[in-house]
Parts: sequence; C-alpha cells; structure tokens
Amino acid sequence: MLWGVLHMDDDQYMEEAFGLAERGRGGTHPNPLVGAVLVKGGEVVGRGWHLAPGRPHAEANALAEAGERARGATLYCTLEPCSHHGKTPPCAEALVAAGVARAVVALQDPNPQVNGRGVEKLRAGGLAVELAAGKWTARARAQNGPFLKYHRTGLPQVTYKAAITLDGKVAAGGGDARWISCLDSRRAVHGLRSEVDAVMVGAGTVRRDDPELTVRLVDGRDPVRVVVTHDGTLPADAKLLATARRTRTIVVAGEASASAKRLLQARGAELIEAGDGGLRGALEALASLGLLDILCEGGPTLAGGLLSEALIDRVLLFVAPLFIGRGAPDLFAAPAVDAVGRAWRLHDVEWRRVCDDLLLSGSLSSEEA
Repeated sequence: MLWGVLHMDDDQYMEEAFGLAERGRGGTHPNPLVGAVLVKGGEVVGRGWHLAPGRPHAEANALAEAGERARGATLYCTLEPCSHHGKTPPCAEALVAAGVARAVVALQDPNPQVNGRGVEKLRAGGLAVELAAGKWTARARAQNGPFLKYHRTGLPQVTYKAAITLDGKVAAGGGDARWISCLDSRRAVHGLRSEVDAVMVGAGTVRRDDPELTVRLVDGRDPVRVVVTHDGTLPADAKLLATARRTRTIVVAGEASASAKRLLQARGAELIEAGDGGLRGALEALASLGLLDILCEGGPTLAGGLLSEALIDRVLLFVAPLFIGRGAPDLFAAPAVDAVGRAWRLHDVEWRRVCDDLLLSGSLSSEEA
C-alpha cells in the first residue's frame, strides 16, 4: 500500500538513512537494523541509527539530535517506527509529540507488536505518512533479511559459506583444507563472522579441523559459536570448548549423553537438546535465543542436510583456481537429483574477484519462503 506521493529529494535522504542503519550491523540482534534522518527546509537536522537492544531506537536518536528543529520536519526511516512499549518507549508517539510533519518509511515492520500500528499512530497524530515502494522496499528487505525471515517462519536466515576448488572439492583426499582460499578471502570470511549473530559447524568439522571460529584477521567482535551434533560428543581438548567461557559457545544435540553433558558443563558451553526436531528444530531453538543471522561453515554432511531440507537461504562460495581430483570431499553430501531440471539453482547471482579467487553469492530461497 502506498500513502501519498514521494518527493524528488526523498531518494537522497532515504539513501542516507540506509547508510546509517548499517552502522549497527553486528550489534542489534535480535532487533532489526534501522536508520533515520530528519530533514527540515532542505537541511538534515537529525540523524540516528539503532545500535543494540535496550538502546534508543534510530528515530529517538534522530529526535534527540534535532531537538526543537524536529517540529515540522520530515522523517526518513528504513523501517516502520515502533508503536509499543518494550525496552524503550514507542517511537511513533515520540515523533507525534515532537511535531514531525511527514514520514517516509521504507518498509512496514512485520513484528506482530507493530505491523502497521506505527503508521496508524503517526497518521492519527497528524503526520502525512508515505510507505516507499519499489527499490527502497527491496533494499529494506535485503538489509533486514534475518529479521524478516524470523517473523515469517520462526527460523533464522542461514548463509552457507565454503571455499571450493574448480572441481568442487572442499578438502584434499586426506581431509586437509588449509588453505584452499587465499588470504584476502579468509579476511573476508572473518569480516562476515563479525557481522552475523552466530557461526555454525558440525561435530565432524570440530574433530577434523579443530577451528576457533573467532574474528582474528580483521577488527570486529566474535560471533556466538554453534556446534551441531547427534549426542553432544566433542573432543575434550577442542579449541571451541577450551575457550567457551570467553566466547559464547552453544552445542545443539538431539539428545546428549550423560558424559557429554558433564564435559560441556565443565567447559562452560551451553547445551540445547532439540529432540526429534532435527536440523529445523535446532534452527528454531537458535532463533528463539535471538540468533537470527547464522553463517554456516560446516562440512559436506551438515551442508548437505541443510540443503536437502531447504534450510539454506544464501550461498557464498570462494572458488579457488585449484584442482584436487576424484575421491576428495564434495561441497554437499546430499543425494544427487535425477534430472538437471530438479537441481538446486541459485538466484540473484553475483561474482566478484577476491585476489585469485572468485566469490560467488546467490540466494537459494525466495523472499517469501
């Protein structure tokens, strides 16, 4: 639905609002990224973005900067202002009280506590409200993909990342995978880790590679680390367990053995028992903890399971100019389709060069899945 007609300068200010929203990436979960700009007489009088749960929202920060200049101003906001009392007061009421005259909103908030009520409060308070259409709606959806998917499905957004050779292998015949990708590609992965809520692997990856799954090659904060297992059993000397008290580590199991429970408790790792829910149940449990944006760096078994159950949303492949040969581990340990027409196909595909590698990105799920 479109309220009103967008003005010629709206693109400029909405562009700035999206840029401001990005400043909160990696810190707002489970809340969405939001940016806000207040404009009066052709001048930006207030800017704001959401930094973290419990902290003021983007609109409140913009109002604080604008002060009395907010009266009669136009708000440009990447997501519908909230209408309910949570950890912070409702932004819609604050905008009305400040005398803001007009609001341009990129996307309606799907949170059931908002979902149109913010717009209704603004209009009832006398604001002219315009819900942007076209490119801004698409951009808002892309910027807050994990938040939107959770409110559609109860699941987190899952991005599967791997480094592969030209013949589709993720390791040599003996399991060695260090390093298929170049240093710049590995830096890019550490950058991704710093932005997501959690990094997920399977128990096989822990046993084979003993990864740390932290951010070391770039500046940034460490994500929550998640290990998916059948019974919770992991090597007692695994780096993930040795550092679990420093970096939050969650082990997801169907049903953990008594010995596994004792070890995880002693190391300070959290345990989630998903029962018969399988991978979907594991992801639902992680989403319930506010982990909505998950980067999967697991091996072929975990990746194949997620692929077979249609639980991967995006794929990031660092394709290296190498050949390894027959018998080495393939990218996905999933049964082959019986016809090309049934193959898993990526959409919105992009290619980008990173040193000698090619980074392939694409979507496996539709927006409304």
